[in-house]
Amino acid sequence: MGMYLNPGNANLRQGMNSAVYVDKSLLIAELNRLANTEQKYVCVSRARRFGKTMAGGMIAAYYSKGCDSRPLFDQLQISKHPSYEQYLNKLNVVKFDLNAMYGECDDRQHFIQQLNDELMFEFREQFPNVAFLDGDGISKAMRRVYAATGEQFVVIIDEYDVLVREKVPQSIFDDYLRFLNALFKNADLAPAIALAYLTGILPIVRDRVQSKLNLFEEYTMLRSGKLTPYFGFTADEVKSLCTEYVLDYDECCRWYDGYHFRGVGEMFNPKSVSLAVNEGKCYNFWAQSGSYEAVRDYIMLNFDGVKDAVVRMMGGEKVDVDVMSFHNSMDSFHDKND
Repeated sequence: MGMYLNPGNANLRQGMNSAVYVDKSLLIAELNRLANTEQKYVCVSRARRFGKTMAGGMIAAYYSKGCDSRPLFDQLQISKHPSYEQYLNKLNVVKFDLNAMYGECDDRQHFIQQLNDELMFEFREQFPNVAFLDGDGISKAMRRVYAATGEQFVVIIDEYDVLVREKVPQSIFDDYLRFLNALFKNADLAPAIALAYLTGILPIVRDRVQSKLNLFEEYTMLRSGKLTPYFGFTADEVKSLCTEYVLDYDECCRWYDGYHFRGVGEMFNPKSVSLAVNEGKCYNFWAQSGSYEAVRDYIMLNFDGVKDAVVRMMGGEKVDVDVMSFHNSMDSFHDKND
């Protein structure tokens, strides 16, 4: 078991031990359906605090050969699904949080090299019988393992978009593009990857990384498909929590049902609901999870009338918004729709 290669199931265990835990394990059934198909490249984008990281921990715990997760998953809904046994702890998992690793990096100019070095250290430890070369990076290491053993990988990258959001120097970003290209635009490596799962706040950034990730099927807030129920709490889940913890469901709706999805209905912010349940009252928890710096100046300057539109909406009016034209960049706002 390693930190990044074949991690354990501690994150899932901790989540299941929490006061509020909602079983989202049937997400694994959907991913099993996509694994080893042309649709095996999955990118999930959601706002902060919508369960992306928790889902990544659960996915790693299910696939990883670095642990025995059966005692945990036997308690969850996925254990009743026909695909349950298919990949349970049978694949090599490479999982890392790009945001955390970038934040901890002591030499950001060589961030990607440090990332590769960390991963290669664990590859050499866990595959002592595979011959790696000094200059190998993660993509070559995976190819060598697959060629020598036939073993496949699940690649999980949390917050893949952090280098876009941080507006890093172009040299670092170019290194990152080469890293993505080696992983996901490599026909020789493709058979070694059973599943790739990326998460981010932004959908795939069209003018910066799209060409490197155009194999990925995007599951966004606007088009989340069959993954919709697994990110956020549904109305039935919140009703159940409110009954168990004696919280007023209507009040919970007034605060937290910020989204509505076709076929699923109301969707609640899970972090806010969990905190409300723990504290026994509703409060503006989500606003504490992130900053509005990126858009504040545009609002205050009334950029293209955006402040007027916000004021009208706060007064109860509706304002039409074209949400499809935005290029998912934090520094290219062209009009108030963006």
